[in-house]
Amino acid sequence: MVELELETIVVIIISTIIILYLLWNIIKMKLGHKAAIKDARKDTAARQRSTIKGDISEIIAPWSMNTVDSVKELKFLGNPIDFVGFKGLDGEGDIDIKFIEVKSGKSRLNKNQRRIRDAVIAKRIEWVEVRIKEIEIEEKITQDSSSLTDSPN
Repeated sequence: MVELELETIVVIIISTIIILYLLWNIIKMKLGHKAAIKDARKDTAARQRSTIKGDISEIIAPWSMNTVDSVKELKFLGNPIDFVGFKGLDGEGDIDIKFIEVKSGKSRLNKNQRRIRDAVIAKRIEWVEVRIKEIEIEEKITQDSSSLTDSPN
């Protein structure tokens, strides 16, 4: 009888230790999960603020840059680059064409923006003119006379 009680006590102690260990791990996981959610929310808010600052910078940039002579010389593209500038377009002299990307903070050029920058630097640029010729379209509408006489109405 003493042996049975000792074995039972040992099993109860070991079971209690295992249960306490599992409960401790569950509590740590829940606290870690709450901290991860809090960090993710902070990161999301920071990214949203960064995006808003970038959008505002794109709106304000045309009036504060010296890359072109006037805001009228800028054409907004938005994607993959922000502006194409035609410096000198308002005057009578030569025109300089500029590809302009507005960045704020620590933001960097994305892959396609870097490719465009590299194409400009390598002078892989060409002029393409597309002409549309007028096309005459003749439209004939014919009706089958049998369908007009056979109609139930």
